Amino acid sequence: MNRRKIGKKYEDAVAKVLENHGFCILERNFRCRIGEIDLIALDGEHLVFIEVKYRKDKERGWPEQAVGLHKQRIISRVADYYRVHHPEYENYQIRFDVAAILDTRWRLYRNAFEYQRGNVWK
Repeated sequence: MNRRKIGKKYEDAVAKVLENHGFCILERNFRCRIGEIDLIALDGEHLVFIEVKYRKDKERGWPEQAVGLHKQRIISRVADYYRVHHPEYENYQIRFDVAAILDTRWRLYRNAFEYQRGNVWK
């Protein structure tokens, strides 16, 4: 199975679990010229931008470690773009979560990082 199919498989699984826990999935693989966000959801009064990271083992590190400062800045910029184009969510608080999957175990990090200012092209 190629990486894109593997990624979609785990994004779908995470989306399903989140829906079972009350999240309303608004978008999957939202893309714009700046970048991409795996899942966008509503969780109560929060508009949540969720990055899904999968690793079959720890050889390349923990999955959550793959969401470094550069990726956080990209996600923050894409979130800005989404919010500008979806003013119906302007009164929602925003949150950035990371769903980290290692083999068959996964964990959701709520508020995994704060909004990151800065240039994404550095």
